[in-house]
Amino acid sequence: MTNAISGMKGTLWISETSEGNYVKLAELSELRLKLSGDPIDTSNVDDDGWGSEIAGKRGWEISAKNNLIITDQAYSIIIDAIISGDSIYVKALSQGTPTTNPKGFQGKATVQSSDLLLASTTSQQTADWVIKGSGAMSKID
Repeated sequence: MTNAISGMKGTLWISETSEGNYVKLAELSELRLKLSGDPIDTSNVDDDGWGSEIAGKRGWEISAKNNLIITDQAYSIIIDAIISGDSIYVKALSQGTPTTNPKGFQGKATVQSSDLLLASTTSQQTADWVIKGSGAMSKID
């Protein structure tokens, strides 16, 4: 038996401040969190020809897709942040809400890019966001 959680429970919450009011990005269709690390090579002659390394800098990035809803409060925070260059605070949750049984990740970030589909004869309006971490990400249990 598995303890996997349905992807339909995933949510992205946005705030202008770390202790502020987090608002949910509406009609999310996809949410991905990428964690990465760059090792530092520590190979030396004592390694008998084998390479060695230690953990180096780490980073994180969120990509999110949702139906474009201009009046959505989270959308307003994200678009204002990309225009101004200001940081935002995010909570990417696999379940719960920021105040009720949250499970996921949180951190300070900047909005790196947005791809807004404003007109199409084959699709509804959508928004794709790339949000890059500005410092440490922490796990929410």
